[in-house]
Amino acid sequence: MSSPATADQLVKVQSSNIERYKRNFLKQAVCELRFPTLMELGESKPPAAVVHALRKEYPILELANEVTFGVGMSNESNHIHTLRSSKMNWSVSIKQSALTIETTSYSEYTEMKARVLRVVQAAEKSIDTDFFTRIGLRYINVIDVGSDPSDGWINPSLVSPIREGAFINIQEFAGKLLLSAQDGGCLLQHGIRLKPAVNDAEVVPEYFIDIDSFRSEVPLNEVASALDSMHAQAFNLFDWCLGEKSREYLANPRNAKKREGE
Repeated sequence: MSSPATADQLVKVQSSNIERYKRNFLKQAVCELRFPTLMELGESKPPAAVVHALRKEYPILELANEVTFGVGMSNESNHIHTLRSSKMNWSVSIKQSALTIETTSYSEYTEMKARVLRVVQAAEKSIDTDFFTRIGLRYINVIDVGSDPSDGWINPSLVSPIREGAFINIQEFAGKLLLSAQDGGCLLQHGIRLKPAVNDAEVVPEYFIDIDSFRSEVPLNEVASALDSMHAQAFNLFDWCLGEKSREYLANPRNAKKREGE
């Protein structure tokens, strides 16, 4: 009898394009690190040591409330402390059970990894734990080509119901694939949707590829290696989702034919 698969083994396809692409379709990248709940992190005053350690990279401090509902519709309000970069394109959120690093201007994995590790180092004493209950690395990509993105931009295996021509006036098309193992997993959500019209412009479709690779019970000293394995898994799955037009566009930032409307 074969042994159960680990989280690292769930995506069998291996891409050779990880060093090839010079562009990306990323709209948002998020890393969430969950830890055993520490109630004082939900108070109105942020952890001073973390704010001080990160204030040069994230000088803007915001406070928000998170309301959770319990049995009988009772609710509790906890504070979320968010530190933002001066350009507002990177943020770090601290709450009583998680750290979240988020960006809308992702350039490369090495920067994302370095920022996550700096946040972990800054928060290590404040969160008072030697492991994370869950780490998730999420990449949200949007392929906006000004025409039908299912025509050569996406793996035909994902869009066959659209390409077969059996339906017309498709307003939305989506799919979900969850891969799971005892030590983590990977979630793919994808689909076509109509891009909101601007003024009198023609409404055109766009395709989203949303991948969340996650690991469970990760010691603090293994965060870097966990990030590496999650990133590799997410990229392998992302590249499998692409069609040849997407690969050509990502690999040739100067010479590739420009997307319509770009």
